Amino acid sequence: MKNNNKNNHTALYKKSILTTKEAAKLLKVGVQTIKNYIYQGKIKSFKTPGGHHRILRSDMPRQLESTFLEEIKNGTQEFIKTNGDRVDTHETYLLVLKALVKALEIREGCESDQPDFTARYSLEIAQRLNMDEDEKKTLELASLLRDIGKIGVSEQILGKPGELTEQEYMVIKEHPKIAERIVSDIKFLEDARPLIRHHHEWIDGTGYPDGLKGEKIPLGARILAIAGVFQALLSERPYRKAYSKQEAIRIIRENSGSQFDPKLANLFFEIV
Repeated sequence: MKNNNKNNHTALYKKSILTTKEAAKLLKVGVQTIKNYIYQGKIKSFKTPGGHHRILRSDMPRQLESTFLEEIKNGTQEFIKTNGDRVDTHETYLLVLKALVKALEIREGCESDQPDFTARYSLEIAQRLNMDEDEKKTLELASLLRDIGKIGVSEQILGKPGELTEQEYMVIKEHPKIAERIVSDIKFLEDARPLIRHHHEWIDGTGYPDGLKGEKIPLGARILAIAGVFQALLSERPYRKAYSKQEAIRIIRENSGSQFDPKLANLFFEIV
C-alpha cells in the first residue's frame, strides 16, 4: 500500500496539468485551501469549458508545503543568533506559538505578508493602563492564540468566498471555546485562557461565546477585542478586500460602546 501511495505521489509530479484535488494532495493541504490560494493569486490557474480550475504543474509553488518548517527553522536560528546563550522562557514560548499560528494561516489559505499588529496594539494599551509585566506577557500570549480554535472549523467555512449561512456562523462562533480546550492542559497558558475564550464578547452583552457584559469581560479580552478586530479589518479575506486604516478606525469608533469598551477604544485611538 505504501508503494502505491508513493507511486501515485510521484505520478502527480510528472503531470503537466493538475486538478485542485491533485494540487491539494501534492501540497498536503485541503482543496479549499488551494481554491483560496487561487482566489488570492498565490497559484495561477485557468478554467476548463465546464468551469473547473486547472493548474499547470510548472506554476505550482514548489516550497509552499515546507513553509511551516522553514518558519520554525528561520525563527529558531534568528532567536539563537540574537540571544546567544541567554534563554528567555517567554521568548521561547512566543517563538513556538508564532510557528503554530503560521501553520494555521497556511491551512486557512489566508497567510498574509502584513504583520499581525494585535500584540503590539494590545501591549501599548496595556502600557497606558499601567498593567504589570506578567499581565502583559499573558496578553501577548493570548493575542497569538486568540484564533487557534479555527483549526477545529472546516476549511469550507473558513475559506467561503460568500456570506456565511446562520448555521455556518454558529460553527464559527465555537472557535473561542475550541481554542480554550486546546490550551487547557498547558500550564503556562493558564492565565491566558479566559482572554482567549472571551475576546469576541461585546461590551453590551451581545457577543459570544457566553454573552458577558461590561466589566464581567476580562480586561485583557476587552483589549484583544479592539486590537484583534483592527487587525482583521486590515487583512484580506476570501469574501472581501482589506479595509484601509482610516476605514478600520471609523468602524471601531462607530462600534465603541456597543462592541468595544469605550475607555479602551479611546486609548486605542490615541495610539493609532
